Amino acid sequence: MNYTIYDATTGQILSVVQTADADLAELNLQDQTWIEGFYNGNDYYIDSGLAVAMPAQPGDGSAYVFDWSTRCWIIDIDQTAQNARNQRNSLLSAVDRVNPVWYASLTAEQQSALVTYRQQLLAVPQQAGFPSTIDWPAKPTWL
Repeated sequence: MNYTIYDATTGQILSVVQTADADLAELNLQDQTWIEGFYNGNDYYIDSGLAVAMPAQPGDGSAYVFDWSTRCWIIDIDQTAQNARNQRNSLLSAVDRVNPVWYASLTAEQQSALVTYRQQLLAVPQQAGFPSTIDWPAKPTWL
């Protein structure tokens, strides 16, 4: 038989075991309980002894974690900020790879636009809505 082991306080699924009914007593389920069946902890939680499908995770590009007390997805600010910095660093690397000879061949207007774009990328983490709301600077079309 399959049994889903979960935390009775939060409903968080901790593991799934396959064992005979007699072996279930030997699992030492301190502060945990179980229901019969196989339920994936990434897709379900347990409420009042029943498996409940987790709500869909928002798809807005932010990183989320599931809050077991409210049973809702909440933004993981640290991970969202790290993801934004990684994206910003990737955009910066395209600017920083500009060959000095090629840079010298740009017009003064293009050089100024490149410097401005780079400065705007560096300033992304200082934006008021960072990391949840980011106004990404427009890359020069010729870059």
